[in-house]
This record gives sequence, structure tokens and C-alpha cells, in this order.
Amino acid sequence: MLAQSEIDALLSGAIDIDQKHGGERVNLADMMSLPGERRSAETAGEKKVQTYNFWSPARFSKEQMRAVELVHEDLCERLTTSLPTFLRTNIRPRLALMEQGRFHDFIKDFPEHTLFHLISLAPLPGHMVLTMSLNVSYLILEQRLGGKIEGRFSERTLTEIDQSLLRGLVEHMLGDVKSAWTKVVSLEPSLEDSTINQHWVQMMMGNERVLLIAIEINIQGVTGTMSIFIPFNTLKPIVDVLNPHIWIAGRKEHQQNPAVRQMAIQTMLKAVIPMKVVLGTAELALQDLLRLTVGDVIELDTKIDSPLVVHVANKKQFYSRVGKSGKRIGVQITGVYREHDDLQAGE
Repeated sequence: MLAQSEIDALLSGAIDIDQKHGGERVNLADMMSLPGERRSAETAGEKKVQTYNFWSPARFSKEQMRAVELVHEDLCERLTTSLPTFLRTNIRPRLALMEQGRFHDFIKDFPEHTLFHLISLAPLPGHMVLTMSLNVSYLILEQRLGGKIEGRFSERTLTEIDQSLLRGLVEHMLGDVKSAWTKVVSLEPSLEDSTINQHWVQMMMGNERVLLIAIEINIQGVTGTMSIFIPFNTLKPIVDVLNPHIWIAGRKEHQQNPAVRQMAIQTMLKAVIPMKVVLGTAELALQDLLRLTVGDVIELDTKIDSPLVVHVANKKQFYSRVGKSGKRIGVQITGVYREHDDLQAGE
């Protein structure tokens, strides 16, 4: 809170503030002056004051913006190759604009019949919104339906068939979207919904701060726009890796060191693993167990000619038969144990 004396001093222009790095002192009254007065002050060589919108602040840094720009420049190059084969006509996409702001400020400028596509970018949260200008949408529909491209269209509501054909185009582009993001993060994009209901899209996106990527599309002399909206919250988990250096160099893949691998194998070969051979099992009543004396014989459930099971680390692994090895009893491996053997024995 300012005292009345400080307010009077401010209005009279008597309060100056120091700038960083030893710069000249700036008068607060001059900074609060009218626009015409500010222009005259700028011509006098004083510091220029820039406005800042606290309602819609910039959430993406210049490096993050540049990284996203590189991703979508690569996307345009991929679409230049893949879309002509899908549409059977030449198409030239080009990154035209990048801007950040609130989603509701952008969506209100779109015509009523615009088709919006909501795309998930798993494992990132939220949805990306993709839409095309109506003149390009009508042109693509006419091309896919085998009509003659004339470039003259009357605005109309998109039918269910129209929307289905445009969804097919978007699903075709998702592979290029995935490849374009590969150098930054591994994504699995999928088309969740397509709608012409702007209120539904607004409800899904809310009042998100988004990054608008406008891609100019030229088909047979007709120029339109494909707009992509990516919310800040969607890119928030990868802000640490979202920079142009990582995109240019690519993600560092884990390189396997042969020497380390061989050392790990040699260490594993020295590991001691318990093995046991089960001769058989038996079930006795408690009273019979208490009556056991030296010389009693317990009958096992294993036949004399049945193979014995060898357990390795408490798991059944081999079949064997009992024999003699030197002065000790041994077993000879006769086969590999299979889990379905127990099922067949039970049958």
C-alpha cells in the first residue's frame, strides 16, 4: 500500500526507479503517461514499455515454439509425399503460422459448418484438435467422390458420408503425425471423435491455452488452411525435451556395449542355481504318519518305469531317469518338460 504522500509524489513525477545493470533511472509517471506522450518519450530515446496480457499469457517459450515448428515442418514434408497418393492429386502443404492463445478466442472465428477432429496423443494427456477450412474440405470430398475439381463451392452442411470421408483422410495422416514426433517423443495418435458441433468441442477443450499451428494447403490452385490446436497441458509432460536441439539430433537410443554384455553373461554363468529331482509324492493320514518306524516302506505315486521330473529354481524343466554315476546316484536327462504334459496326465 502507498501512503498519500507517495501517491502525490508519483503523480507529480517525483519517483524514479533504478534499472538493472546500472541503466538509466526511469520515471514512473512517464511510464504511466498517455499513448501520445509515450511516443514522444520513445523518440527522445527513453526505454520502451511493452504491454503484457495477464488474461492470456504466453506459456510456450521460444525454444519450445521452435521445436514444435520443426516437428510440423517435417509433418508438411511427409504429407507432401503421402497425401497425393491418397487423394490422387497434387497437394502442397506449408507451415504458415504459429500462435498461442486461448482456444475459445480461436474457435469463434470458424464458420458454422466446420468439421472438428479430436485426436488423442497417447501417452500424453488431453486432445489435439484438427480442422480444415471448408473450401479445402469440399475440394477433397469432390476429388474422393470422383467429381471434377472446379474450385467453386457453395457452403452447405456436411453430411454423414462427407464426415466419414474426411475422417478417413485424417486417419491416413495420423501415421505421418506419429513419424514427425518420433525425434521428440514416441506417440500413438488416434482419432477419438469428429463433429461439427462447436459447443461440444468448446466443452471438451474448455478454456485451454493452446498452440495454433496453421498449415496452408494448395490443391489444384485452391488455397485453404489446416489448423491444429495443441493444448499446453498436453505438451507439459515433455517440456524438458521439447527443444530444437533434441529434434535436430534426435532422441538418444540406448547403445548396447558388447563388452558389458559379455561381462554380464560371464557373471550369470557363475551363478549357483538349485536343482532337485522329485522321486514321487504320497499322502498319509496323521495316525499313519505317527506310527512310522525304521524299515517301513512308503508307496509313492510314481511308477517304476515313469520318468522323474527335474526342478530348476523350483520350476519343472526336464524329465530324467535314475541311474548310478561313479559311487553316487545320478539322473540322466531324457527330455524337456512341457506344461501340457500335466494336463494330458490328468485326463
